[in-house]
Amino acid sequence: MQKNVRSLSTLTFAAVIMLCLVVRIAPTSATPTNSNGVYPPGLVPGPDPPLNPTALLQIGGDYTYTAAGTALRDTGSGVITVSFTGSVVAAYLIWGIINPTPAGLDVAAINGQAITGTYQSSDTSPCWGGGDMYVFAADVTPYVISGANTVSGFASGFTNGGNPWSEYATPLADGASLVVVTTGATSNNIYVYTGAYTEPYAGNPLTSVFNHGAADGTTATTTFFVLDGQLPSNYAQYNGVTIDSNAFPGSDPKTSSATWSYGSLSDTKTYSVPETLGATSDSASVGSNSGDCLTWAAQVISIPS
Repeated sequence: MQKNVRSLSTLTFAAVIMLCLVVRIAPTSATPTNSNGVYPPGLVPGPDPPLNPTALLQIGGDYTYTAAGTALRDTGSGVITVSFTGSVVAAYLIWGIINPTPAGLDVAAINGQAITGTYQSSDTSPCWGGGDMYVFAADVTPYVISGANTVSGFASGFTNGGNPWSEYATPLADGASLVVVTTGATSNNIYVYTGAYTEPYAGNPLTSVFNHGAADGTTATTTFFVLDGQLPSNYAQYNGVTIDSNAFPGSDPKTSSATWSYGSLSDTKTYSVPETLGATSDSASVGSNSGDCLTWAAQVISIPS
């Protein structure tokens, strides 16, 4: 009887060891080890640096601009429609991708022309795991057109357009935004700021301060490019005043016809905002009242001059 007990114990111990080995080597890529872009309650992250204080583009004269974006998650491609009548002075494509490293995230194409982006910044993944959010920008002045601009070739773990809340593989391309500066009828100073500023929801907005030339008017125009929005109640502020209480629900269009559980994970939103005559700086903020995690990738400001 003693011998039988010892044999059973040995077999039980061996079975436990085998189970542990199986569990340890089981593949994890099919299931996201993340919060699907929503911040776990009760955790408070440390502060991060704001968007870059030095503008990617700074230009003054009789110019205006337009901006629009597209979702990229699980497609790696999209269409960005912009409309303008003046001559193109400058155009930039800005995009953000979540991945363990930045390798290979800088390449894409617009209207069939291959482009290579320049690294702008990186910050924590907005609650998806998978590494960090990396932001790139490319000068696409020769290639942009008024109308539909096809962007493609972004690094993406899936390209089938499936529901991001049902499949998961890095790289996780979130979205791309196109900013086009053209000749216009009035004089403006136009600034394009970039960065990667992640808000893992903690109840407080992220704020960046942008310095610029003295304002020669009382109305300005600004565009937020924010990644990973998927829920309502993500808000935008300008100089401490809420200008949109539902700014970033994931509203940039997607090319996929599949039904997604939540928003498109990309927002390019433009607003007319009050300006103080003679002001030389303005602040902008993004935040969430719904537990959503956001990454702020770019801000455009046009100031009368």
